[in-house]
Amino acid sequence: MRRMSLLLLVLVAMASYSILAQDSATIQAPEPAANKAFRIDSEASWLRVLLTPDGPLKRFGHYHAISHHGISGSVMVAPNPLESTIMLELSVADLDVDNPDSRALEGEDFAKEVPQKDIDGTRANMLGESLLNAERFPTIQIQSTAIEGEMPDVNIVTTIIVAGIENTVSFPASIELTDDSFIATGQLEITHGELGLSPFTAMGGALSVGDVLVLKYEISGVPVTQNESLPH
Repeated sequence: MRRMSLLLLVLVAMASYSILAQDSATIQAPEPAANKAFRIDSEASWLRVLLTPDGPLKRFGHYHAISHHGISGSVMVAPNPLESTIMLELSVADLDVDNPDSRALEGEDFAKEVPQKDIDGTRANMLGESLLNAERFPTIQIQSTAIEGEMPDVNIVTTIIVAGIENTVSFPASIELTDDSFIATGQLEITHGELGLSPFTAMGGALSVGDVLVLKYEISGVPVTQNESLPH
């Protein structure tokens, strides 16, 4: 009888240990980290593209600053920031030609005032069928496919669709990331051809827009609230 009692005590102790071990494993198992969603802050985000005159008659041309302050989209920040994804969309009709505040940021070459008729002509050419074809393709779309390098200075590899043409463009970016904000800033030189475009020309090619564009940007994101949906 005593031997039976000891055996029962051993079995009960083993069962209790097993239950405690299972409970401990359940308590200690970490939950997988979740992605954090940010909405692009359109008021704080901007894009600026700088154009230079070219050709034998370039002295008669103007330096132009094309800006945009209505960028929309989202950023999904992964636990490993290099696995995050970014989606942006720009309305072509909202591109602003030679805004005085934008020109004032770009130094001596942009200090000269551009006549309104030249601004209007540049805008018409930019939105026309031979370039952005705004009527047929009203948006520019940018979707990240990879983020390379080491935080905070990385290269964001993207698929960019301009005038219905899809190309791969790598954006150098410096990223500031906190629980409450996402900010990516950068600058690059890119040719018209890398965007699937051709530079505008006039006077039989004697005056044209330079092939190389300088693109500057700052993209700011704010956390998505509980009842807020992300742009698709």
